[in-house]
Amino acid sequence: YGGYLNIKGTATGRFHLETIDGRHFLITPEGHAYLALGVCHTGEFKRSREYFEEKCGGELEVANDELIAHFREWGYNGLGYGGHKVTRERLPYFADCFPTKSSSWRGKQVEFPDVFSDAWKTKARRQIEWMVQQFDVDNPNLIGIYWDDITAWDLKQAKRTAGRTWVDAIRALPADAPGKVRYEQFLRENGADASNERFLVLIAREIYSTLGPITRELAPDTLIFGERYAGWGMPWEVIQDALPWIDVVSVQPGGSEFPAEMFDRLHRETGKPVMICDHNISFTTPEYSNVMWMSEPDPATAGRLMGAYMDKAFATPYVLGYSKCQYIDRVTGRQLKQGLIRANGTPYEEFVDWMRKNNWRIHEQFMCKSESADSPTPRPGHNDW
Repeated sequence: YGGYLNIKGTATGRFHLETIDGRHFLITPEGHAYLALGVCHTGEFKRSREYFEEKCGGELEVANDELIAHFREWGYNGLGYGGHKVTRERLPYFADCFPTKSSSWRGKQVEFPDVFSDAWKTKARRQIEWMVQQFDVDNPNLIGIYWDDITAWDLKQAKRTAGRTWVDAIRALPADAPGKVRYEQFLRENGADASNERFLVLIAREIYSTLGPITRELAPDTLIFGERYAGWGMPWEVIQDALPWIDVVSVQPGGSEFPAEMFDRLHRETGKPVMICDHNISFTTPEYSNVMWMSEPDPATAGRLMGAYMDKAFATPYVLGYSKCQYIDRVTGRQLKQGLIRANGTPYEEFVDWMRKNNWRIHEQFMCKSESADSPTPRPGHNDW
């Protein structure tokens, strides 16, 4: 499973959490400490015609074998979310679903459902049922479950990108809609204190108190990583209502500098370990100057900053893992969503060398290896990993 054989936990047959010598760890099904170093959206290799159809001949196993070989060499011990089924059979992975479809990246297409209604609660159950079946929650490779992705909780940001907030959407419902009825009750009960921020918390409470019990019912032995919160707009009050139902707080931070103060506060106020569920530091290329995430002028700078970011993150006692965004390049509009390999399947060699060095440096800290931590040379056959 990619765990550290020298750090013993309890073998339960499933991934779970333990605190060992004051540090939070994931524990593999066989009972060893595990820090999740993975990559999100690996399943998108199938969307690249140049790579999948031409180089791999449309064969899933060919593309998958190459991905596995890359990961073993580069020090990745699992997947983030968005992995293909064939890869999930061979590496630890995360499941995900979209029970509200309220992700801020949807822009004006964002959905703000009436979460107080029985109709939405029925749809939410179906989404989780689909996830449980699609991602095989009985597979011991499953690390945990995610719900929605960077939900549009930030009122100012939602107004700017979507033209409305969740509170606006509820307020605009027909008079007999459950959400509108609950909103009118909220106004009567709170009077002058009836702010949009306070009603947003009630929306979150309704969501989490619905999703939490359903997820526990349908996946009782699986860790719940909850929503993937946007680091640029942490909804502190909202997160409090998620805590009874989640095991880990998951964040998609931006920037090239580890936001230590924010992460320390997050752990302090929630008491939960933290997962960096999606992050990247990219670099421009001759073909693309518009690259997603914080973009640096060259791969060496991006790789060095990524290493510093990861070092600071894993120096804390509560960060469980780091998932890099994107395995293979994908272009959306005129923007490059940059991976470890180009659309034709060739690796970004200089950047990959940095990723390999960064990942193995993290692993070696916990494997108690005697070799130099500065060496980027992978040793996947080492007895401690």
